[in-house]
Amino acid sequence: MYPPDTTRSPVTRRALLGSTVAVAAGLVGASGTAAASQSPAATVVSQNAYLGFDIVELLGAESLAEVRTITGGFLGDIEPELYAARADAIAESAATADADVVALQEAVLLRRGQSGADGSESGDVVVDLLDGIRTALAERGLDYTVAAESVANDIELPAETDDGPATLRITDRDVVLVRSDLDTADPVAGTYDAALELPIPESDRTLPITRGYSAVTVTVGGIDVGVVSTHLESASPRYRHRQAGDLLDALPETGPVVVCGDFNSAPGEAAYDRLTRSLTDPHAELRPDATGATCCQAKNLQNDESLLDRRIDAMLYRGGVRPMAIRRVGHRPDDRISVEVDGETVRVWPSDHAGVVGSFELSATASSTVTPSRAQSSPATVPDNVTTTLPPDSNATGASGPGFGARSALVGLGMGLGAWLRRRTR
Repeated sequence: MYPPDTTRSPVTRRALLGSTVAVAAGLVGASGTAAASQSPAATVVSQNAYLGFDIVELLGAESLAEVRTITGGFLGDIEPELYAARADAIAESAATADADVVALQEAVLLRRGQSGADGSESGDVVVDLLDGIRTALAERGLDYTVAAESVANDIELPAETDDGPATLRITDRDVVLVRSDLDTADPVAGTYDAALELPIPESDRTLPITRGYSAVTVTVGGIDVGVVSTHLESASPRYRHRQAGDLLDALPETGPVVVCGDFNSAPGEAAYDRLTRSLTDPHAELRPDATGATCCQAKNLQNDESLLDRRIDAMLYRGGVRPMAIRRVGHRPDDRISVEVDGETVRVWPSDHAGVVGSFELSATASSTVTPSRAQSSPATVPDNVTTTLPPDSNATGASGPGFGARSALVGLGMGLGAWLRRRTR
């Protein structure tokens, strides 16, 4: 039997969340039962939805032609049916939890651009995970508003396909969805000032790989609460630690706040420890003996037995918030979904990360406000005069799975190469 887990999620700039949902909705605390409460309560789900696209192979490319071939292979291997099924599974977890707020990381948009003979391009959406999740929720009679959305990375890669030259554009988003019957205010979206500058091969240029956050104020039972969705750097512990500091600096000094996300840092590691000096981890309170691992399944999601071995996804809080229950979702073998692809049935996990569900009792305090850090650019561009290089710890351990949280810090380098090559061929 799988015990209920307690994991957390990070908050970036400002996030406010709230709801009047009762807590006795099947969430389990340390005692194994949920306590009823007369105060307003909010249920929050946090989920890294998973890019589902591994570009690390680009690092072995020795020429532009090889880069195009590899990226073209990636494009050919993308199965929209798999993304749709995974989006449906993520929506089902949120619906089952009766979530007031859903914090998403890696809610990616994948687009294919086709180059014409005259140099013009057309763009087609291949996958939109955010739209897929919202559609699946709507099919269940649930209406969630995109209350806050940030774009962390927006990168183009060159590709050679059976139909000729093309591009793959990857837009990485951190999102806060809120039940449409709840009032929201002051949405914030941005990126952290601490961003890796990845050197681009055969060039003196670098490409910034940014991490972002989104946050919004939600009113629950007359109480404003901040909820944030964020994704910290996977490649470098040093940059991850700096981003944790940026996050703490941006949070309000007063008022209830719930921080959700993929921190890429487990208990005992620097970024997590920095965050939990100011924020409280419900897992430590409610399920101190449970490992609650959230990362990571195989990159193709087809492993039979769970490979989760690190708790890097979580919910942290401070202010007028009392955790009632905390648990994981999408981590059991029975949570895998069957999908028909090209006449073959495959079973996949909803994501390479487990999701986290938390229920919180709210108390009236001063409202929370988050301060944005810096503006975003879309798509990402290569600065003309950049001298920053990778930090010494960029190849350190402690990264997550494929996607924008890769086991290897070099995944970002592949993206930098692709973006640079794409621009060189325009």
